Amino acid sequence: MVITSINPATLEKNGEVQETPLEALAGIFKAARDAQRLWREIPTAKRARIVVAANESLADRMEELCLLISRETGKPPLEALSSEVYGAMDSTFYYYNIAEKVLDHKEDIDLGFYNSLDKTSFLIYKPVGVVSIIGPYNYPFAIPFSQIVQSIMAGNAVVFKPSSDVVLVGKEIQAVFDAIPSLPRGLVQTVYGSGSVIGDAMVGAGNRVIFTGSTETGKAIMRKASETLTPVCLELGGKSEMIVLPDANLHRAALAARWGCFTNSGQVCSSVKRLYLHESIAGPFVAELVELTRQLKQGNPLEGNVDVGAMINEFQMNKVLKAIEGAKSEGAEVLCGGRRNPSFKGYFVEPTILGNCTNGMGCVQREIFGPVLPVITFKSEDEAIEMANDNQFGLTSSIWTEDHEKGVRLGKRLETGTVMVNEVVYTFALAQTPWGGPKHSGIGRTHGKLGFMEVVDPFHVHVDKYKEPDGWWMPYDASFVELMENFKIIAKSLIVRD
Repeated sequence: MVITSINPATLEKNGEVQETPLEALAGIFKAARDAQRLWREIPTAKRARIVVAANESLADRMEELCLLISRETGKPPLEALSSEVYGAMDSTFYYYNIAEKVLDHKEDIDLGFYNSLDKTSFLIYKPVGVVSIIGPYNYPFAIPFSQIVQSIMAGNAVVFKPSSDVVLVGKEIQAVFDAIPSLPRGLVQTVYGSGSVIGDAMVGAGNRVIFTGSTETGKAIMRKASETLTPVCLELGGKSEMIVLPDANLHRAALAARWGCFTNSGQVCSSVKRLYLHESIAGPFVAELVELTRQLKQGNPLEGNVDVGAMINEFQMNKVLKAIEGAKSEGAEVLCGGRRNPSFKGYFVEPTILGNCTNGMGCVQREIFGPVLPVITFKSEDEAIEMANDNQFGLTSSIWTEDHEKGVRLGKRLETGTVMVNEVVYTFALAQTPWGGPKHSGIGRTHGKLGFMEVVDPFHVHVDKYKEPDGWWMPYDASFVELMENFKIIAKSLIVRD
């Protein structure tokens, strides 16, 4: 069978790839394990130097890759450059620079009393083996690419499955790694097919699973992984709140809300999906935001000067339109947008702002993976924090205020993995910072040092230089009784008193 790629903006065919037969997976994972056994023996610094060569290929094919990403996702090519290709190159370069420091770090463990008996322990990190990476459709290049880079720099092999909506981008990712001459064949392999068939089989076949996508699919992967006790790293949904206080730079905040909600047609796990405005500034802020939103140009991103492109497919478009109708039935007011754009053939939803929203509405509580922004007002900072935390997701959040210390103080009260003061969304592009969140937003972290920690196992080494038998070994005779009396004395010294 073939998987066909469709341009969501024009509905034209981009191309197709052959679906990977399920029965081929066993051989694919065997080849990955064979390659990994050789690859893990190469020193970390040399591995990182081999992998960073991927940036040469990306630099040579930058324009070509951006156009392909645009054709498969419906986002503008310049957005594909800034948020995908450049981000992939920047993260690869950063991981190259820190790989040896992080992965070869030897952490000595203080054993306290046992140090006096010539016993020492230390902690090192070992590659896990084969990492199964299941990629998303919204950022089909940057997200899996950086995950592959960290995995193989750490000494692992990778089997990667792109979303079926973006198989051609997945094919190009494979081509980038195939072009690195010193990379063992079989170390990085790409497979194609549905998540319910190929993806499901990948979960049990790997030593780690990294998945980016919906919360519902993440739960299914976790259930499957429990059968083999395979550790998972899940980057799932979000309902990121933007809280604007009266002392904020309101014009900049309005521009940020527009970009933060409507970039990539709102198909961003960390996009601004709830806008909380203090009641004293809500009126003029919303008026400016609506006017700014109406100025956005929507259309075929390949035609140039387009701000907002298409959604990924008809199914997702209809889900968003249904959510808008549901919000209206609950009493929300459409301030702009609110419909499928009738000017285009593809899957376009107009940038939409919903007013008259309350915190309990479905449009506020449930993730709408599209260009829709509900607005809620608050009277006090405590009320804003309480409403923001009253949600099942916890990926990112932002506080807008000119009092930066207050922004950090309030941000610490938010139940999210990241809080930004006077910024939205973009910290995903910072390879140095961890990415992920609590609640239904996932498990584990990608990026930075913590991203490396997801694809290695901590390995404890204990070295005993003691020449005599340990005192607690058998036989339990009179000398052992005497030793235990000394232990009782030592135990009493371990009490902490005020």
